[in-house]
Amino acid sequence: MIELAELKNFAKIFLTGIYENLERIIFGSGRYTSLEMRNAILTGTVKIPKTVIEELCIGCEGCANVCPTKAIEMIPIEPVKITDNYVKDKIPKINPEKCVYCLYCHDFCPVFSVFNEISPIHPRDVGEEYIEIDISKLLQKKIEISEEQINKISSLLSINLRRIIKD
Repeated sequence: MIELAELKNFAKIFLTGIYENLERIIFGSGRYTSLEMRNAILTGTVKIPKTVIEELCIGCEGCANVCPTKAIEMIPIEPVKITDNYVKDKIPKINPEKCVYCLYCHDFCPVFSVFNEISPIHPRDVGEEYIEIDISKLLQKKIEISEEQINKISSLLSINLRRIIKD
């Protein structure tokens, strides 16, 4: 049998909960997102941030190969000749529903990991500023990297980096 003291405590918790929820609904207290963002979410008009700088990407598929959740799909594009022996014919697209933000795509991108330039891929946002880097000159840039490191990176990426890196 429920005692009077327990019933009073239950009623107090119940009424407090009703008051707090009504306060949140009517006055918006305890809100973590703005009304603008809530409306965008409810209407399906949330702007997904730009996650790939297409002009800077070399289309090597390294990001897609290292992605543990297979959140990166390579999308075919009109072929772009970058160097005499390298043509880019696809670019990555990140599926935000599958991405776990491990940053492997960013960290293993050869533009970042080999050539020490800003990575053209980031699961959160690459920003809206235009990055002006000539990819063909970038791929011909002399770099100091051991044969062992080239082999390691090549095994992780889908291309043979020796094809791009010239002595």
